[in-house]
Amino acid sequence: MFITKHEDGFLYIVNQYDHSVQAGEVARHWGNEQFARPDHFESLCLAVQKHDIGWIESDTKVLFNDDSGQPVPFLNVNLLQHVDFYGKGYEQVKEEDPYAGLLVGMHWIGLYTSRFGYDPSFTFKIPEDLAPLIDEKIISLQKEWVDLKMNLWEKTGPRSQFENNLWKNYEIVQFMDRLSQYVSMHKQDTTNEFIMGPVRQSVDSKGCMITVQGQGNGTVVVDPFPFDSEVETTVVLRKIPDIRYESHNAVYKALEEAEVERITWKFIPSQQEQNVKTESNESVIS
Repeated sequence: MFITKHEDGFLYIVNQYDHSVQAGEVARHWGNEQFARPDHFESLCLAVQKHDIGWIESDTKVLFNDDSGQPVPFLNVNLLQHVDFYGKGYEQVKEEDPYAGLLVGMHWIGLYTSRFGYDPSFTFKIPEDLAPLIDEKIISLQKEWVDLKMNLWEKTGPRSQFENNLWKNYEIVQFMDRLSQYVSMHKQDTTNEFIMGPVRQSVDSKGCMITVQGQGNGTVVVDPFPFDSEVETTVVLRKIPDIRYESHNAVYKALEEAEVERITWKFIPSQQEQNVKTESNESVIS
């Protein structure tokens, strides 16, 4: 669960899988004159949509911290549970679509490896006593991916091109995850700015960083803009009082009784990018 606290005295809660589905819907708009739509696009969108599908059970049952008396936010989940949830999701998606499953697996293991070096500032906190177990999991999965990649590579071009496309798609999964987190963990009046990436605009280009900033009204400027048009999206959330709950059953009941709210957001290009596009269209017309 994404759990954020705001000044109104409530916990704002978004289920992991609802976030995942919302991110997948937006991902289907990827691609324009600047950002090439990648190979294996349908599998990529499925991976974004289902990258947190292993968390459905925990969302439903609600993880509870006896010490704080509150539900557990995703970054504080017990590491063994974290491995279990993502592992189940990985296997489920891999069974449905091996390429999408591979991307989900890469997303999962990337959380323990600073996203394979893409984001040195982030990695899941690993207790010293569990480090050998996580190292073993990282190694065993990457060995498994050797066979999986060989089966997916159609041998219609260089293997390096397949790998380049795969890692570009991984970059998109990471960006879509973080973009969805932005709208899942902020209120519509936010003006916070985050820089996300890198994401390549084409397979052979260098990765670029993308700036994301709320405009205080539920609109978020994304610059440079990777989508085919302005994208309207909906975040599903519930609010419960920010108090200490006496038991797991108490917080479970509070969530069960909470009204489901659907919050509308819109992703738009920067004004400069809009002006450039308008001038380009006018030039074509003239």
